[in-house]
Formats: sequence, C-alpha cells, structure tokens
Amino acid sequence: MTEAKQTTTTFGRYELVELLATGGMAEIFMARTRMGGIAKTCVIKRILPEFSNNRQFVSMFIDEARITINLDHDNVVKLLDFGQVDSAYFMAIDYVDGFDLVDLLRAVKARGEGVPPLVAAHIARCMARGLAAAHDAKDHKGRPMGVVHRDVSPQNVFVGWDGSVKIGDFGIASARNKLTRTTPGTVKGKFGYMSPEQAQGGAVDHRTDVWAVGVVLWEMLVGARLFATDTPIETLARVMEMPIPPPSEERPAVPQELDRVVLRSLCRPLSLRLESAAALAAALDAVIAGAFGTADLESALPTLGLSRAGQESDPVPTPPPRERTRTLDPIDERLRFLHEELRKNQNLWILVDIGERHATLGHRGEAMSAIRTASAVFAHRGLLVQALCAVHLLKPLIDAAAFEGELQALAHLRGHDRDRLLEAVERLEHKDFWSLVQEADPTGLGLEQTELTLVRHAAPLLGSVTPSDFVRLGKLARVEKKAQGSTVVREGDKGDALYAVGRGRVVVHTATHNHEPTTTNRARVYLGALTEGDFFGEFSFLTQSPRSATVEAAADCLFLRLDRVAVDELVASDASFREPLLEFYKERVAELILAKNPILGALPPEARRGLIKHASVDKFLDGTSIVSEGDDADELFFIISGEVEVYRREAGMYVFINKLHEGQFFGEMAALQRTPRRASVRAMGDVEVMVVSREEIERILDVAEDVRVLFDKAMSARQHESEERVRESTRIFEGI
Repeated sequence: MTEAKQTTTTFGRYELVELLATGGMAEIFMARTRMGGIAKTCVIKRILPEFSNNRQFVSMFIDEARITINLDHDNVVKLLDFGQVDSAYFMAIDYVDGFDLVDLLRAVKARGEGVPPLVAAHIARCMARGLAAAHDAKDHKGRPMGVVHRDVSPQNVFVGWDGSVKIGDFGIASARNKLTRTTPGTVKGKFGYMSPEQAQGGAVDHRTDVWAVGVVLWEMLVGARLFATDTPIETLARVMEMPIPPPSEERPAVPQELDRVVLRSLCRPLSLRLESAAALAAALDAVIAGAFGTADLESALPTLGLSRAGQESDPVPTPPPRERTRTLDPIDERLRFLHEELRKNQNLWILVDIGERHATLGHRGEAMSAIRTASAVFAHRGLLVQALCAVHLLKPLIDAAAFEGELQALAHLRGHDRDRLLEAVERLEHKDFWSLVQEADPTGLGLEQTELTLVRHAAPLLGSVTPSDFVRLGKLARVEKKAQGSTVVREGDKGDALYAVGRGRVVVHTATHNHEPTTTNRARVYLGALTEGDFFGEFSFLTQSPRSATVEAAADCLFLRLDRVAVDELVASDASFREPLLEFYKERVAELILAKNPILGALPPEARRGLIKHASVDKFLDGTSIVSEGDDADELFFIISGEVEVYRREAGMYVFINKLHEGQFFGEMAALQRTPRRASVRAMGDVEVMVVSREEIERILDVAEDVRVLFDKAMSARQHESEERVRESTRIFEGI
C-alpha cells in the first residue's frame, strides 16, 4: 500500500478529502458525504480501471454488493453505498476510527512478542461473530443468501480506538475471488490465508472463513506468519501439507484451551474443522469466560505499541444538553429504538420513521413536526427527491391546500440558506426533533453557525425549475413503496414513467441468453446500482423507446414517480418548464449516448459535459433536410435518436453515401476543415440531433489531442468511403 496523501476532489455525491492507500485493485479515500441528509465521514474504495472495465467483474461486484449491503452487525463494517461514477465503480463503507490488524501484527512483531492471548481471542471472537452474521443472512424471502467472505485476512479486519472490531470487504472480496477462479492470473489472492479447499480451486463454504480466522488467530498469538513464504507456490504447498504447531510451542503463555480452538479451526478435513463461525465464536467465549470485552480492548491498545497519530487537540464541539421532553425521551419501545438508531446511523429517514410511528400512536403534532423537520433539512441540503418523498408522507395528515403550502416551503429551502431553515424550524409545533438532528450532526447543524462546507450539486431537474414549477412537479408526482426484491421497471416494457430513488437503492441488470441448443436459460448481467437521489428510466421516458434494462429494489424503497401524461401537461401549460427539462434531457440522455460513441466517448467526463452544456437539441421530421451540399459549415451534428441518410449529387446523379443512426455524428469534415458541406443529410423518419458549434469542438480538441487523432482517422475513412461510393456509382452509370 502507498502512503496516505492529501487530495480534494469531487466524486459523484462524495468529496474525496484524502487518499489513504492504493492497492492491487482499488484506491482508498477518506471521504465526506451527506448520505441520508446528515454529514458523514466514510471511506470510498474506487475500483481501478482494469477491473471497472471488466464487465464480468462488475457484474459479480454488484451482485455481491447488493447482498452484503443489507448486513447490519456490530462486527461488520457497514457497506453504505455502491455504484458507478464516470465509469469508475466504487463502494462506500463506514469509517472506522482506528487501524487494520496488519498494524497490530507489525507492532507486536517489532517488539518480538505476540498479541496477549485474551486480546487475540477477543479479536478473533469478534471476527467470528461478524462472519456468523454474514453466513446466516437471509434475503427478503427468508432464503439463505450463502454469503462467504473468501478473503478473511488482517488487511480486512479493522480495530477502532474505542475497542470495536469489524470485518470488512465482503462484496469486493467475493467478486474478486470468483473472477480469479474464472480467469486464472487476473487477480492474486492472499495465499497465506486460503483454506486447502480454496487453494485447490474447489467449492468453498463458510468453513473456508473459519480456517482463515484460525490462521489470523495463530499469527496474532505467535507474532509471526504461519504459512507465508516468498513464493505463492511454496506458500500453497505449506497450506496443503505443513504440520501446524499449536501456538503455545512458540509462546508458552498461550493456554492449552486456546491451542485447541486454533487447531480445530485449522483442521484440513472439513468434517473435523469447527462447523461454523458461530461455533468458533462460542468456543472462544468459553476460553475468555467473560474476562475480556470491548472496554478492555480499548484500554489494552496503548500497551501493544500502538499510538493514535494526529490526536485532535480541539474535540468536535457538541451542542449543550437539552431538557428532555416526551419526544426526546419516549416511553414507546419502538420510538426509543428509533431514537438510538438516529444517533447511531445518522440518517434523516430514521427521523421520518419516528414521525410515522408517532402517527401510528395518534400523536398528530409530533408526527407532522418530525416529518417536516426531515423534509426541510433534505431540501436545505439539496436532496430534493428525498424531500419530496418525505413530505408526501404528510398527505394523510393534512388537506390539499396545506400540502401545497408544504411544497412551497420546500421550494424556497433549495438555496441552502441556513436562516430560511431556522425560520422553518421556528414554525414547527414540536422543535425537539430539530434538537435530535443537531445531536446527530454536531459539526453540520449542531451549532448555531454556518455548517461546514461540502461540495453541493444541483439536483437534476428539481433543482433548476422555478419555485412554482417545483410545486407543480411535487403535486403531479406520485410516491411509491416497493419491497426489497421487487421489480420497478422491466426490460422491454414501455417507458411511460420517470423514477427517482427517494429512499433505499436499486440494482440495474439485463438478461443474456444461454445459446446452447438444449437450454433457454436467461442469465442476469448486473450493469449498475443507484441510490437515494438518483433518477432512472429517463432514457426510455424521454426517447419513448422500450426499457433497456430491468431495475430491481435492493432494499425496501420509496420512489418518486412522474408519469408522461403529467409531464406533457406541465410542458404544454408552462413555457418556463421547457428549458430545465431540456437541460435534464441533455444531461441524462445526450451524455449517455455521447459516452458510448467510440470517439467522443474518449473525452474525459467533464469535457463531454461541457460539450453538451453548450449544445442545442433540434428535431427533424421524416424527409426533412438537415444539411445541404455546398452550404457553409460551422456545426457538427450528433444523432440522439432516429436515422439519417447521407447523399451527394454527382454529375446529375443521386449518390447514396451512408446511413447513420443513434450515437453517430455527421458534418465534422466541413465544420473542422472549414469547407462547404460536401454532402447532404436528410431525416429518415423523425430524428433528434444535438448540434455542437465548431468553436466548442475546437476548444475541446485543443486539449484532447488523442480525440483529435481519432477524429482525423474517422474523417479520412469517411472521405475514402464517399469517394468510393462516387466511383462505384459512376461505373454503374457508364455501364448503362
């Protein structure tokens, strides 16, 4: 791993603030985000390009991540988010303020010691508990998910300065190992922690993870590696054949009962190995016998040669304690649980859950205040899809006029003005919920000051419409609930609705056919994942084409839905809405098609966006002339939908040159070479094109020489094709 260094850059909804390390398959960053509406520090693992460009790995990665994102256990690093930003796949995980187990092993090795037996046993017990939770996890239908980590090693075990122990990297480890088996030599595993069955390339189950915990525990107790050598072949040979000594042979202080647990974990025959991670945790419980826990580990860390670098001289300020009221000190057990969850997970949707619970209990005032607080903070922070989904939950409690007033209030909170937010809080019947948000977000909203700066992005469509159109959209939209595993849109269906994720996340997949003659199986290929605030279905919605992929809820979700009839009605009645809708169209549809073009797709994402920002979109009816031969040229045309015909007049003859379709461009030769048009182009059916000026293309190509080379090759090929078509037509004409 490389050393950490400072960096500041935007990555989707995240701000990358420090590069922590670069490994064999990912860059690891400290990051900040407002996921769930509350400021949060997290860790981004950005997959390196050679893996992000591997469709097989991406599909496996998404498939595994959609399973493990629902794992919620004190000894598992929480996977917060996963998906794609500008062709780079990533996962966002909870930040553990501490170190990985490699640091602990290095510290004790430097002192010529092992980890004290109770400390090692407790860490291994926590690892086993986290793994047991993963192994036992079930899907939304109660079926075992069959999660196996496959890459348990010190690099994937994290110890917090508060004494917490968490195991991480489930999804990425599983996908990597599957790819290793499928494509030998593509990825190297951590050979010293592989089980014998894994080293042989055989089928693995949860007992493979038990073996790996046994190896880690042996190495902690002894302060040395067990199987590792200088070469993978020799390491694997030792995994398969080397007699395994009990740790007490090297460290006499290790009790025999702990020896027995280690050796039972490291039995090569599966029938003799401890049967599960839960059984391993129970065996370690018996050894520890209540003599060591989280607080003891926290106290022990300074004695192990570890010191916390960069201690904060000024601790994070917290708001002063507030007087407890019924809303802050609830009697209802469910409310008490939700209050604790809000402090623990820092997510405004939990405040919405608190509001809905109050509604169930008949506390109308508390319910409205909780939901209003959450929706106001969502809107203040630009999370407008979330804000609309939350405020829609007020509809059963208020009349239509009051609901419109709620939407108007949200429309004016979009500007991130803290004073407006505080004014909205003052109007609440119960202000205690604002106190809960401040406690959950002490460095953002917790103090009576301007909150810490975080990069903000305008919410697609909702952030750029006028306040009146925002209210109209809010009234026209529908909010739908979908359970985990539900299909939201299906590949091939008509795209008559536009969706955005308000709460939860979805995965996107397409079907591939098994072409063997004896089967008609269809396999899923996972293409991406979307989370709160993301739109989907816009391509088919805006181009009126069938759905190109299936979208499935990966958790219980709330969606904001806009139907075509409602949007068409708004466009027809309000000219001011057309411009933001066009910008949304360019951003969501044109950019996608542009990215797929083999030439313009080679541009950096920010350059493509700049190109689109300054482009216009024109529509042409069937048979309409788009450009005419001989005209002056200063524009390039990019086809968004439909087909065009390119032709010339040569010696009185009509010469067909080419037919172009969605994703292709024309007019580049005349525009870039500053010559009159050499051919005519007309629409074959209704056509939609994006028009880019010569100046804008030249500006981009001046800083993207590689793309200019691609343009030159394309123009040369088209010139050759055109000349060949003319020669062919001439030969045919003369032959007649």
